[in-house]
Amino acid sequence: MNKQEKEQLISFINKAKEDLSFDFGEYHRTHRGYVLGTKVIGYIKHLYEQQKVKARLAKHWDEDLGDCLWWDFPVEEPPYCGTPLDDDFPKYKTHFTELHIPDEVEEEPKWVVKIEDNGSAYFVDFFDELQPHLVYGLSGEVMRFDSEDKANAIVTLIECGTVEKV
Repeated sequence: MNKQEKEQLISFINKAKEDLSFDFGEYHRTHRGYVLGTKVIGYIKHLYEQQKVKARLAKHWDEDLGDCLWWDFPVEEPPYCGTPLDDDFPKYKTHFTELHIPDEVEEEPKWVVKIEDNGSAYFVDFFDELQPHLVYGLSGEVMRFDSEDKANAIVTLIECGTVEKV
């Protein structure tokens, strides 16, 4: 969420909480809608603050931090990735930010060819003469395509079936 999106969301919630806080023509700051809206805005600000990265002075670096991104300000070149213990460490880098390596990796989507005529049969490969080899159920031997276009090409070749994202 960038700063503009955050501000728009907070503005929307502020308006909504004020709309919800009118009771019989009077404005109540203790109304549940107002209180809940205020809490939601607090959570949004907290999450946004966690995403900010603040460069720290080089004197605060410790070996336990490992590799970091090293900067000089104003930023005129890409950061150096490493530690001050490296032989080629540029001594003029004055600040660092920690390097966070992701714990999870988003898997690329895969597509399969499903043949509706035979219940839940899926394409595996071809026998001789473009005769499709099918299996029932989505087992490990089912051919998984890395692009929808490739799966559609198989549907065109065998003249039946649909493409399904897995």
